[in-house]
This record gives sequence, structure tokens and C-alpha cells, in this order.
Amino acid sequence: MERTERQEKVDIIWQQLCYWEMIANTLIHREFTSSYTAKFVIEKDRMYTENANRSSGDGIITPDNMEPNPKNPIIASFFRNIGWSDRLGSGVRNIFKYSKYYSGEEPEFVEGDVFRIIVPLNEDYSYDNVKNGDKKTAIKNGDKKISKKTIQNYKKILEFMEEGKEYTIQDFCNLLNLKPSRTKELLKALTQDIEQIGNNKNRKYRLK
Repeated sequence: MERTERQEKVDIIWQQLCYWEMIANTLIHREFTSSYTAKFVIEKDRMYTENANRSSGDGIITPDNMEPNPKNPIIASFFRNIGWSDRLGSGVRNIFKYSKYYSGEEPEFVEGDVFRIIVPLNEDYSYDNVKNGDKKTAIKNGDKKISKKTIQNYKKILEFMEEGKEYTIQDFCNLLNLKPSRTKELLKALTQDIEQIGNNKNRKYRLK
């Protein structure tokens, strides 16, 4: 199946958001008294982290059974203050969400003395194909490198929005502290998740 430029770009966005969450999790939850070397490995069909852990048990963690434990509360607080992380436990929920968007499969969080996050990779999968029935859509911006700041802004927008609620462009401008023109560019890149309602003057946005 031939992939469009848009599908490639969307998948890169979700993958980089997932990278971000996995690295943040490694730093925030590491057991720093251990000499175990932290790992972030990317293979053809998966990427995973291994990290020293002060385990409270063994087994698989999911959004339904997790019990957030601030192992390094000072680091976690610092990351929240600079906008690199959200509330405690949000990383697990976000990685489950992002993984489904670009691989169609759920990640694994394995609790133990070595904590592991395993995220499947599938270069043939595209969330656009699933939603649009393989209908090809083109992008106008071309293939650009996505900056770390842009990834952060995508993350802020998606975590800010609530199901069934409508937002104006000014809501997002206030959230991101950006001008309307730049904010519209960011929203345009997230059209697989966000739909526009109304004309230019009264336009609003909501989750699909």
C-alpha cells in the first residue's frame, strides 16, 4: 500500500510524542541508586526502554490498574513546571494513546526491578487509513522537520481538549501563548483528531 506524504508526517508526529513520553518516564521514575544502565532501543518492529526501578510489585501495568507512585517527586515537579510532563500517571495513558495511533497496537509496561516499556512499531500501519478507509489525502506544507517545541504544542492541544467540547482559536492562542496564524498551522496538522465547525469568523474546533 502506497503511503501519502500526509500519512508519513502524521505518523512521525505520533512517534515523536511517544519518544518524548518514554524518555520523560525514564528520567522521572529511575532508581538513581542503581548502577544499571538505562536503555532506549529502536528496532524494526518495536522500541523499548529498560530502566532501574524501585519496584512495588511485578506484572503488567495498564491505565486501568496503575497506581501512580512519585519515585522522584522533585524531578517530576520540575518537569511539570517546564511543561515537559503533565499530571502524575499521564505518561502511561499518553503512550497507550499514541501507540495505537501509529502502530494500531497497545504498548507494554512491565513492572519489576528493571522497568520496561515496549512500544510496537509498524511502518505499514497508518491511522489515516483506518479512519478514512484508505482514502488518500495530501498535505500542503511538504515534508518538514518537526521541532521539539512543535511536538510539545501538539501534546498540549490534545491534552487540553475534552470530548464533546468546542473551542475557539483564542482558547488555543491563550493555551500556547501564540498568535492566531501559528496556532492555526498547529491545528491544521492535527486534522486527524480535530474537526473544524463553522465559517472563518465563527469557527470552532472539537475532537472527532
